[in-house]
Amino acid sequence: MKNIIVTGCSRGIGLAIAARLVKKSNVKVIGTSTSGKCELNAHNFNCLSLDVSSPKSISDFVSELQGIKIDLLINNAGILLEDWGDAAVNFQQLRQTFDVNLFGTIELTEKLLPQMNSEAHIVNITSDWGSFSEQNFDAFQPHYKMSKAALNMYTKLLAKRFEHRLIVSAFDPGWTQTDMGGHEASRTPAEVAMDMEQLIERVPESGHFWHRGNIREW
Repeated sequence: MKNIIVTGCSRGIGLAIAARLVKKSNVKVIGTSTSGKCELNAHNFNCLSLDVSSPKSISDFVSELQGIKIDLLINNAGILLEDWGDAAVNFQQLRQTFDVNLFGTIELTEKLLPQMNSEAHIVNITSDWGSFSEQNFDAFQPHYKMSKAALNMYTKLLAKRFEHRLIVSAFDPGWTQTDMGGHEASRTPAEVAMDMEQLIERVPESGHFWHRGNIREW
């Protein structure tokens, strides 16, 4: 039985990924949401409370997992606070965004590392907006873009640090129909969940940035 953690699974991409993975008979999925609630109902699914911006919440969550060996960690929880047309830096929003998208994600990952099975897979869901190769780069969404760019670097560093023990990947879902992406987005959460399933099943080489089944530039 493989143990999988999917953070931020109350809606959107996280919910779609969890819903797809629980269909497998050989997995147990542990989802998280700030409330500890999720609409997904399956015998091999459990949702726990986790606020990744809170060190205490992270510690409490990790304590609940004591004795559980982890095979897959999908760091999906994230926020975008600024308006899409905003280019100015708002320091309150910048700190809030980094607390969730970067600092909390890193702290959770680091605290779970001792419970990772050999050759476990860590997937950090980032974004084209956090890449230096973005084709349509502009000055908008600065807090989100900076947080995801830093998360990409953490992904590369972690992959190098554990290159003989763990698989570490960054995952760009593309523009997706979520509360964050809006209803006009070109992709559905279900399509993204299918990409994620294909990625984790192929056991990819560590240290790459993936989009639609292909390695993309950082």
